[in-house]
Amino acid sequence: MQFYLQTRPSREKVLQYHTALRQSGVQPSVHTYKLLLDAYHTISPIDLTSMERTFAELCSDRSLQVQGTHWASLITAYGISNSDVSKSLEVFDLIATHPSNTTHALSEPVVWEAILNVLATKGTLDQLEEMRSRMEGNVKPTAYVYNVLISGYSRHGSIQKAREVFESMADANVGVSAPNNHPTHTHGSQGVQGVYREPSTYEMMIKAELATGSREAAEEVVRRMEERGYPAAVYFKARSLLDGGFNGMEGGQGMGSYFPVPSLGMDGGQGHQFAQ
Repeated sequence: MQFYLQTRPSREKVLQYHTALRQSGVQPSVHTYKLLLDAYHTISPIDLTSMERTFAELCSDRSLQVQGTHWASLITAYGISNSDVSKSLEVFDLIATHPSNTTHALSEPVVWEAILNVLATKGTLDQLEEMRSRMEGNVKPTAYVYNVLISGYSRHGSIQKAREVFESMADANVGVSAPNNHPTHTHGSQGVQGVYREPSTYEMMIKAELATGSREAAEEVVRRMEERGYPAAVYFKARSLLDGGFNGMEGGQGMGSYFPVPSLGMDGGQGHQFAQ
């Protein structure tokens, strides 16, 4: 399913293998539902009705827990795939009181990454700033959350704020994986302060500088990245941005890292319903 979602997109194939899974008596996992949710909005044509039905099915399965990745998928579907920022914000605001929120999804950085990405790409600078303020103190961000902020500030014409985010971050010791940016690192990173840059953070800052015509500043970021001693392939991928491999700040997904029952009155008259 993941292959036909991400590598060779085909919703028909994703659903075919999901059906085979069911027919074999294998119960879907939380990741299975994540793949299904994404299949309905990342592969054209988008099908929000089927996505919502899938989310309702997940919520009704008492053996599984709705996680931040599922909410992130919904937020991205409405805000990025369907360009409906208001709907995306409504979904985000619903999380805290939703009956399925037994795992405290709002403590998962991936949820904030998703809503910030929507506002960075489709919203306004004021909305981005307001959501960033709501995040602070509620969750420990990751490099991928900060990547979205760097991209968003640049896209909204505020390169100085993008630089401030970048400079507020730290670098891990040379040769050591940056802590706190991945769920698998959480246990071993207890007490680690700050947000550590990933190679993708350097790439995002290079793109931000180039997007605002600051080539010299971009070259300085590349120089700093070179000092980190990343593998050659990683460094030259970033370096290629200076050599003509960049065509503007990208929108949508991929910044980091990833969503028929009673209506909650969130459909704005467009007929979409949401799991309660």
